[in-house]
Amino acid sequence: MAVGTIQLKVKSFFRSSLKRRRRLSSPYSEHEHKKLKNTSALTIEDNNGPGLDFQLASPFFRNLPIEIRRMIYELVWCGPYDHKYHTLRGRHIHFVDGHWVNMRCVMYKDDEDPDLIQKNMDIAHNSGKGNLLMWQKRLASTWGSRHWRCEERIQYGTQKSVDGTNFMSMMLVCKRMFPEVMESILESHQFLFNDFFSAHRFFAYNPSPYITRIRHLDLSLSLPFHEYAPFIVDGPKSRVRELWEALARISCLHSLRISLDIYDHGPWRKIPEQGVTAQLKDLEVLGNFTLELPPSLPIKTHAPNMQNLDSHEELPFKIVRRPPLRYWQFTPGEVERFGWKTHKKGQQNHCFITLDRAARRIPNPYLLDLF
Repeated sequence: MAVGTIQLKVKSFFRSSLKRRRRLSSPYSEHEHKKLKNTSALTIEDNNGPGLDFQLASPFFRNLPIEIRRMIYELVWCGPYDHKYHTLRGRHIHFVDGHWVNMRCVMYKDDEDPDLIQKNMDIAHNSGKGNLLMWQKRLASTWGSRHWRCEERIQYGTQKSVDGTNFMSMMLVCKRMFPEVMESILESHQFLFNDFFSAHRFFAYNPSPYITRIRHLDLSLSLPFHEYAPFIVDGPKSRVRELWEALARISCLHSLRISLDIYDHGPWRKIPEQGVTAQLKDLEVLGNFTLELPPSLPIKTHAPNMQNLDSHEELPFKIVRRPPLRYWQFTPGEVERFGWKTHKKGQQNHCFITLDRAARRIPNPYLLDLF
């Protein structure tokens, strides 16, 4: 059955009540309106607000059980562009200019390859054709390698038909339908957050009472290093910890993907993996739980929390690592290809960068690895 037909049928259940409200708005029916308001047995006053109508005269609520109503809501959410994109009903959520904005995720299946950007840079580098600076900007994007198309749409484009939803029209039908519609929206869509501010505000700072209904969640968090600092010294207070605690209250997550990185996405980057993931082990995820981390580099550190996660450890999530960088803009306006080399000093091997077209080395800025 076509989505448009479903919407018409849903609205038809409330057509009689809409006509009644139009009649009652006439000055000639004021007496009748007061009489109905005083004698109606269909309205109650409770914690949901005064005059909540149970819509018992509506066939939609009287004849259809909640399971059937939820199936109808899910049909309403079906969009004409869902077949084009990899993420089914994926919506990017971000807080900007004092209000929430949601837009369609427009990534394709091939974009799931974490090395896709650098493979395109290989082609441009070997052929001498292509804009390496454009690809470098995408490589350094804080939205991660899997959502650079979506970021460019938000930064440089405008909302188009692909971003349209029926959310608002369905939420405004009546008060009785509002909670069911909200629950259906959160259960039927995958929500993607690509900045820590929006994710923290949505789940920890000012959460909605309906967020426990979320089933599919994707977080790409590129944090400044000071957000990771409490995990190096086992600090008890952290905004990241608050976010993990908020996620723990969602008891029915079906799929969860968390991507962690340093904000600058530089070649030398490392996060306190042991500390930042310790709390994630307590999350309850019914289906796929994936943790995406920066590449594993041979950086020697003495702080235990800065050490890499042991791949042989029994973990409740799957670890996916980004490939090491081989392109970066070390000097303004020039993207250079480089390789990773090791140098043995005493009994230890130390890592550094060698540029392909220049006879110079770029040392590791982590002093613990240099000495």
